[in-house]
Amino acid sequence: MSRTNMPATERGRGKVCHFSSVHKVNDVRIFHKECVTLAEAGFDVTLIGVAADVPERGVNIITLPDEGNRLQRMMGRAKAAYRHALDVGADIYHFHDVELLPYGLMLKRRTGAKVIFDSHECFREDILGKHWIPAPLRPLVGHAVGGMEDFVVRRIDQVIAATPHVAESFREQAQRVVAINNYPLEEEFAPSAATPGGNRDGICYVGAISFVRGIVPFLDALAMVDESVRVDVAGGFAGEEVRKAAMSHPNWSRVTFHGQVSRSQIARIYQECFAGIVTFLPVPNHVHSQPNKIFEYMSAGLPVICSHFPLWRSLIEDQGCGIVVDPANPRQIAAAIETMRSDRSRNRKMAERGVDLIRDKYNWTCEGRRLVETYDALLGD
Repeated sequence: MSRTNMPATERGRGKVCHFSSVHKVNDVRIFHKECVTLAEAGFDVTLIGVAADVPERGVNIITLPDEGNRLQRMMGRAKAAYRHALDVGADIYHFHDVELLPYGLMLKRRTGAKVIFDSHECFREDILGKHWIPAPLRPLVGHAVGGMEDFVVRRIDQVIAATPHVAESFREQAQRVVAINNYPLEEEFAPSAATPGGNRDGICYVGAISFVRGIVPFLDALAMVDESVRVDVAGGFAGEEVRKAAMSHPNWSRVTFHGQVSRSQIARIYQECFAGIVTFLPVPNHVHSQPNKIFEYMSAGLPVICSHFPLWRSLIEDQGCGIVVDPANPRQIAAAIETMRSDRSRNRKMAERGVDLIRDKYNWTCEGRRLVETYDALLGD
């Protein structure tokens, strides 16, 4: 464990502690969006999370060691995060993982502070797609997680949900629910990356790499894509089985694999591509999700090729900023890539439409304002 203490300043809006046993302290939603927004609004913010490099943005950082297997993380790091959170002595505690639900309730009972559960996804649905849980057990585990969520959120002060669908799943149980969408920081990939150029010759996928996120159909599709198209993939593998399957695929040789990279490196990848790929398979948690990558691609001037879920169709194809496909159909994925490669005029129009939507609607500025308003309302009770 280590601490990075920012220069002491007079904070007039309250003392806040965000904590996670899963996410690194440089997590985009937690650090760059929520914590930095709150610090800039005048809150005294401490973030507890897994060790990583972070810029100095007025947030106090307490790091947990990045080690151990899944069970050790769920048990040991969760307990350590709780102990450090207790030491902070915050007015508001804001936690981000289902394994921290008992600790959030303990903080509420022990300190009397306001407590927020930030649900990044619908965990009871997400578990149904977890390959590391035996398939017959997934419904039982999902039911148990859902029961624990319901029990805790009735007794704490606030649920913040990353999508309207997640918010709706808590509507009957939680005292208060608000959707704070995980829209991008508008300035992060603009303006240089937001202007499609003639030299963009690649497609990209950026994010966690897993079977349920469609890595195999995507690789299958590359056999039907012109060899002049560069393929950039950045992110980490969701387990050794996924890594071996991807790297042994006959089309993996087409891929430039960057691994897990910085935000500035991601921006450079975006600038060299003419389309971004988000072809998640239709497991329950994906159908109603709003992946941050969709909006990042749009922000960077990339038309989106994504799964044909009704929500995603309404976000992307119906608004003219991409093409939806059957994510399990390599031919459809390849056809969409070839359409965008060959019809650059259409590609440019979709890119410009995506940038406009980010500027006018899908950006963090409005969401950050609602986050601050939520905090002020809690402290005003």
